[in-house]
Amino acid sequence: QLYNRKSLLTMAPYIFCVTPSQLTLFLSLFFIIHPNFASSTPIFSSPSLNTPCFNLPLPGGGRISFNGDTGVLRIRPPGGDKKKTIDLPTVPPQGTKLSEEILSSIDIHDTGTIRGFGAFAIRPLDRHVFLGFYEGEVIRTREALESHIAKRRKRLQNSEGTNKNDGDQSNAMDYVMSLDGGVTFLDGYDRAMDKSIFSPVHLNHEDGEKEGCNCMRLLEDDRVAFFTSRCINEGEELRFDYGRNFWAGKED
Repeated sequence: QLYNRKSLLTMAPYIFCVTPSQLTLFLSLFFIIHPNFASSTPIFSSPSLNTPCFNLPLPGGGRISFNGDTGVLRIRPPGGDKKKTIDLPTVPPQGTKLSEEILSSIDIHDTGTIRGFGAFAIRPLDRHVFLGFYEGEVIRTREALESHIAKRRKRLQNSEGTNKNDGDQSNAMDYVMSLDGGVTFLDGYDRAMDKSIFSPVHLNHEDGEKEGCNCMRLLEDDRVAFFTSRCINEGEELRFDYGRNFWAGKED
């Protein structure tokens, strides 16, 4: 893993970075296995690699999608919908806003620990309450991310100590989340620096096996939705498990 990021690999479908020739080979093999699907699906009757993207159902359930801009091929296998075996909430449509009732139930303030600021329930919250989507700038390649973070580190180095709302160089990568295993990223740093109103970027970490881990995230296409995973009492801090990739290189 190249980045210390809040990874969604455990919640994503099978994800591959492919070239046009690899995509052609994959589709050819797919049509051999499922000839009826090729003839009944217009976009696959004469597939065009100039098509920027597609998102189609698979026989028996599941989906297959391709983003021509990033070269990312996603396959969600038939029967692989975890919602059928695990009680998970439904991810709302893109653009769904957090309700005023929930916003007014969560406060951002200093934890008084090395965690810094955190999100706290000032009213009880039910299980599976929608907490919003992860907010941030979309960055399409690893190279663009490296350049983006390098500029931030330089800015933070030059302004260190002059702006109390800014972080420091050590946390320049802390709010970067991968959407597809390392091709497309969401950088929530700037949103996290705004502590006036709650966003999932303000959630701190807790190991998934511990009682203090009371929130979850779900990946649906390019949306990262957050929910409470259990009922939360007034005064509790809201936390989720960042995943082991976030801590790579930070073990010391």
